[in-house]
Amino acid sequence: MEYAYPRLGQILRVALPALFVAQFIVWPMTGFLNPHLGIVATELVIIWFMAFYIRRSRFEAENLLLFNATPLPTLLIVFPTAIGASLLVAEFDLYTSALLRLFDLGAPLSLQRNLLEIQIVRDYSELPKVLFAVVFLPGICEELFFRGFVFTGLYFHYGPKTALFFSALLFAAAHFNPWQLPALFIFGLFLAALAYWTHSIYPPILAHIVNNMLSVLGINLRTNFGFDALASNDHLSTPLLALATLVSLGGLYLISRRPRIVPLPQRECR
Repeated sequence: MEYAYPRLGQILRVALPALFVAQFIVWPMTGFLNPHLGIVATELVIIWFMAFYIRRSRFEAENLLLFNATPLPTLLIVFPTAIGASLLVAEFDLYTSALLRLFDLGAPLSLQRNLLEIQIVRDYSELPKVLFAVVFLPGICEELFFRGFVFTGLYFHYGPKTALFFSALLFAAAHFNPWQLPALFIFGLFLAALAYWTHSIYPPILAHIVNNMLSVLGINLRTNFGFDALASNDHLSTPLLALATLVSLGGLYLISRRPRIVPLPQRECR
């Protein structure tokens, strides 16, 4: 094999059947019985397809999936940056949803209800289930696939711009939620930028988990306590919006300037 990284065609040959099986076969078999089990099953199916292809093609998983060490100060910067970026993405999603409703193109109520239900913690016994299925597992599995397998392969063969754009686009499309496609695309760009600037999978995993945690926290604060300050349903206040913008942009700048321990894979002919 000339290059030990997948090209676009190879990526699509893995992604398309993996997403089809996960969404249209595994999810109907498991998600309608138990939504949290359905999430776990679909995430693991996608990872299985990826792992099987990596092993079959004899790719070096450590390099392809960016299992590169990250300096602790970089991770410490990623945490508040992810909070700010997640709040901004949620705010953008509220505006997008409002615009779609003006044209009677809003998301179906059943979808909105399902997205809320899987995140609500009704008693403490449900907390581990929600944290595992909604917060941690998607953050790990989706980053390994989209910012590891997809982004690294595209970066190696086509350069950073193509890798950033198409990995974010595939990430957004993979959620099969056209009503949130713009917000998911922007969030995918943010996560891909973290992978690009840090040369590691761990910062985007951390940022993805932080985003999921904020979503769960915001929905439960609003549902259980009537407190909505995290853009889960109401817009951010102007001071909080300004703070989130400052923290996210400042954090991204600092991250882009931080030293990297391991370089990203480079084609000699690039």
